[in-house]
Amino acid sequence: MLVIRPVLAVVSVVAATLTATTAAHAAAPVCQEFSDKGVCVIWADGGSMAGGSSDSGAPSGSGGSGGASQGSGGGRSSLMEVNHVTCLFVGSLLFPPAKSNPIWGGHHDGAIYQCLVPGSDVNGDRVLLFWGAGPPPAAPPPPDARVLARQAVNAMQLKAVNIGIVPEPRSGSIGIIGLPTWMWVQGPAENTWGPITRTASAGGFTVRATAKVKKVVWDMGDGTQVVCLTKGTPYADSSGRQSSPDCGHTYTRQGSYAVTATSYWSVTWVGVGESGVIPLDLSRTTNITMGEAQVINR
Repeated sequence: MLVIRPVLAVVSVVAATLTATTAAHAAAPVCQEFSDKGVCVIWADGGSMAGGSSDSGAPSGSGGSGGASQGSGGGRSSLMEVNHVTCLFVGSLLFPPAKSNPIWGGHHDGAIYQCLVPGSDVNGDRVLLFWGAGPPPAAPPPPDARVLARQAVNAMQLKAVNIGIVPEPRSGSIGIIGLPTWMWVQGPAENTWGPITRTASAGGFTVRATAKVKKVVWDMGDGTQVVCLTKGTPYADSSGRQSSPDCGHTYTRQGSYAVTATSYWSVTWVGVGESGVIPLDLSRTTNITMGEAQVINR
């Protein structure tokens, strides 16, 4: 059997037993959809499975589930359950058999096409032949992986961390300069701290993205920035005047300060044969007041 040109695309063909040496009658293959890999899926359209055989010419018990399934000519639902073989589409035969050959199925137009089932035979690749009015269409171009990655990120609905800090802004309390201020991520959630994973799909392709916070940078409003690689530790009354073990600051001047917590996310994604990293940063601000102990005591 003459193999024409390199492999062009991957297709799935029903009527798998039609080989170069056993060219039985074949119904017309029709490309109706693309697989999740963006390759053309074709099958013999029509045919009854009653009695363990089909109009596709695939004998009972050959590949797949053989004659185990019975249908009434709907085509796809019955035929896709039997003799489903994946092969490599090669192209049309340069020297096809005479049109009196049963593989033409009575057709006088179109062509006889071939594909290979790699390593399926003890002697090497097996050749499958089928009639088609035209060659299977080329697979559509894959979607832009970066666009899908962004869609996956949008589905995460990421938010800035909720600020935990003493003195507590909502209580109206005033902190004391010279004493430690504790900062932490209040109520960390999947979409405020991570890790969180979402996917986005198009054209049978899927991109998977996972996001997590790498660090939180606290702008304390007094010209100081504190970088915390953890969520921080919530303050407890039992901690007294101790400093935060992992995320804290000490003010030296009284006044009101706008404290901004910026969470820096790292989003890794993979799909459509590509991968990448998307950096994101999200911020939230609160206000605290610091005073001297003697002023507060008054």
